Amino acid sequence: MSRQSTRPVARRQVALIVTAFAAVGVALGVVGFVGTDWARTQFVTGATGNAPETFGPVFVALSALQTTVTLFFAGPVLAATVGLLSGSRFVDDGTAGAVAAGGSLVGFFVLAGAGLAGVALVSGPGTDQTYPLVGAVGPLLLAGVATAATGGVAGLLGCRFVR
Repeated sequence: MSRQSTRPVARRQVALIVTAFAAVGVALGVVGFVGTDWARTQFVTGATGNAPETFGPVFVALSALQTTVTLFFAGPVLAATVGLLSGSRFVDDGTAGAVAAGGSLVGFFVLAGAGLAGVALVSGPGTDQTYPLVGAVGPLLLAGVATAATGGVAGLLGCRFVR
């Protein structure tokens, strides 16, 4: 009878990291959709006053942009958290850093994809000024690199100091 090792399997840790990012991404996508659609309803569809046709679409676009920026900020914060936790499970610094960095990179793109999908689903009057999703690719790539670096460093620190 063989005993299971208490050491983690790198693939399972990467899957755990990606799953955590996916869960947060889906939640941010739902919240982004609800928030942006609510802004559209309040400031375009139900708006009255001097010029709702001017103010409303700009406000909706700002709401969509705010959700996107929140996604970008959530990546490194989540990478630091899961990197420390995951890194603490490894004995080898290199493995801990690589697992946390790789999982954070893939996880960030899953998070961002789910979050941006929520923003992209908002449609109707007043949504014609929101940015095209293709315009977010450059910042998305840079945020992904920052997230992977944060995850890698956190994994290394977790390996060295959290056990």
